[in-house]
Amino acid sequence: MANKWRNHGLWVALASAVLLAAQSIGALVGYEITNELIADVMVAVNSLLAVLVVLGVVSNPGKGSGFKDAEK
Repeated sequence: MANKWRNHGLWVALASAVLLAAQSIGALVGYEITNELIADVMVAVNSLLAVLVVLGVVSNPGKGSGFKDAEK
């Protein structure tokens, strides 16, 4: 189970799910996300993902394992 928490694909998916949940909860309490804020967040996320891709954190095709967990 601990190896699943080391999977980078899991963290990308979890961060996306948290942001979607925050957006939904914000809508329930009356907080409106403006188009400018969405654009700013998208620029920040794209920049972060670009750095992670360059560093080989998000995907490392050289090993051919993609997002698989390590074998026990």
